[in-house]
Amino acid sequence: MSEMTSYQRCMAAISWQRPDRVPVIPQNSDMAVALSGYDMVECSKDGRKLALAMIECQERFGYDGHMMGPDAAILAEALGCPTEYRPQDPPAVSGPALEKLEDVDKLKPINPYKDGRLPQWLRAIQTLVEKSGEKVFIIGRADQAGFTLAALLRGLEPFLLDIAMGEKLDLVHKLIRFTNECHINLAKAMKEVGAHLTTCGDAFGGPSIVGPDVFRDYVFPYEKEASRIIRKDIGIPYSIHICGKTDAIQEQWVETGADVFEVDHLTDIRQLRRLSLGRTSILGNLNTDMLAAGTPQEVETACRELFDVMLPDSGFILSSGCSMLADSKPENLEAMVEAARRYGAYGNGGVR
Repeated sequence: MSEMTSYQRCMAAISWQRPDRVPVIPQNSDMAVALSGYDMVECSKDGRKLALAMIECQERFGYDGHMMGPDAAILAEALGCPTEYRPQDPPAVSGPALEKLEDVDKLKPINPYKDGRLPQWLRAIQTLVEKSGEKVFIIGRADQAGFTLAALLRGLEPFLLDIAMGEKLDLVHKLIRFTNECHINLAKAMKEVGAHLTTCGDAFGGPSIVGPDVFRDYVFPYEKEASRIIRKDIGIPYSIHICGKTDAIQEQWVETGADVFEVDHLTDIRQLRRLSLGRTSILGNLNTDMLAAGTPQEVETACRELFDVMLPDSGFILSSGCSMLADSKPENLEAMVEAARRYGAYGNGGVR
């Protein structure tokens, strides 16, 4: 098999075609910024600097794609949440925007090209496209999915109490419908500026925060709707990230129709692979603590264990299970990329 470009390799993996080897896309925006000499505040507010930091890191380590989107606050901030800026860490929501559920009627739809820092994320994608062309795969995070964005706007504890009390569930759903539309609008803009795949984070909708019944009624329907609209109407592949252990929701999660699941190291990867095989590709799921403080040998071993689960089938991208820490060891990222090159080939049944 002839060597593919990084773009071709990633597209083959998510479309269930056989690439030449396992592609690698680390979730390493924080690390890229730290290595660049910029601080996170300036990269959060200047999309070009963010993109240049990511390009420099990709060229240094030679992995296959960019995952652009270092913080989980950009939509919430644009919708009115106070946000804390930190030199070494991504911006973070520091308070809610809605004192009561009824305030949902005061919210205005976002314009990704005008509101808050959203234009800077689009500028970052445009810069990545201009510099990388069709050689490197570009993932644009459309920030948070409907449930998690709604929880940020309302405040997580009040929002979960709103659901538990059950007195204003019509307003709960109204809020999630609104936030889901905001997420979808940002995904549409990601496609328009050239991203190859768009993704969301929905950490508050996973078993680490809520039970399977809440996922079924308040998370799943909106992830499924977003997946349908983004994939079919907008026309760009779609990925969903849920932190933590997802075992309790996996059977329903695969029904969302997403192209890719981004999964943490706590997830039972064998079970998810069995349920999603041929339907949803997997991106993950190396332990970020190991990538930060472990050894290259530990990284290589963990990669080979993943390959043993995933190969010889397609539908897999090697990555960190979540965002890598800014001070993750460069030699561990090198080991991750090298493991894919040495042990992730698809010739004659992969590594088996």
